[in-house]
Amino acid sequence: MQFFNTTIFKPSLLQIPQVIKLALCSSLFLFGDLFSEPVGSEPAESITKKIGVLRVIQPGIFDYQSNDFLVRMRAWGVIFPLRGQPGYEEAFSFSEKFLLDRNITFEVKSEFDQQNLKVVDITAGLDGENFSRVSIEYGIGWHNEMETNKEAPLVISQLKAKRKQLGIWKGGAEYQSAGNANNLPAPLLRSMIGQNPFTSSINYWVTTFGKIHRPNCTFYERGRGELSRRPTGANCRMCGGTNPRKD
Repeated sequence: MQFFNTTIFKPSLLQIPQVIKLALCSSLFLFGDLFSEPVGSEPAESITKKIGVLRVIQPGIFDYQSNDFLVRMRAWGVIFPLRGQPGYEEAFSFSEKFLLDRNITFEVKSEFDQQNLKVVDITAGLDGENFSRVSIEYGIGWHNEMETNKEAPLVISQLKAKRKQLGIWKGGAEYQSAGNANNLPAPLLRSMIGQNPFTSSINYWVTTFGKIHRPNCTFYERGRGELSRRPTGANCRMCGGTNPRKD
């Protein structure tokens, strides 16, 4: 008879949600290990190898990670200022913005140069922007004509940059063409050109018709002719030839 007097627990309608919550927590406590990640596992993104440009070493020189190899590459047909020269920081910043975190493609021009760098022509983006052409057109670097055999689009890009005095061409600075990236020319101010008659830094362009053009002339190295440090012939009316015009 005492059994029938015992109070039996009967949850009210307000207490039912709490009971269900307690039951779910107990189930998770007992079986939670079945659904947890194994101890010591790494996120998928941390073990995925990145393919693409990893870092820019110098303007136009960078490390590229392929599926199996890390390759150091150099941009074809363009030369940039050295560290400490005017325009170096701008060239480095341009290289990082163009190369990092972008979908780029390469055309190998030379397996290895004298510095053991793979020489490549670089394009990027949906529009196929060319790294060398863009950098030359905006005066960030200058055309390595001997390496490209005077590639027409690059020649035209440099003429535009010179005419507008963009980037390294500001203030009438002059850069001579170089045979390779190891022989980087130093800039020459227009006010210094022609002061020393024994200087060998200026290569005039003498056409087959005997016209003499300075490096900053629109007709410099255009058409047939040859470079000469001691030219003979008629001076160009636009640039002045051996007698530079004073603008």
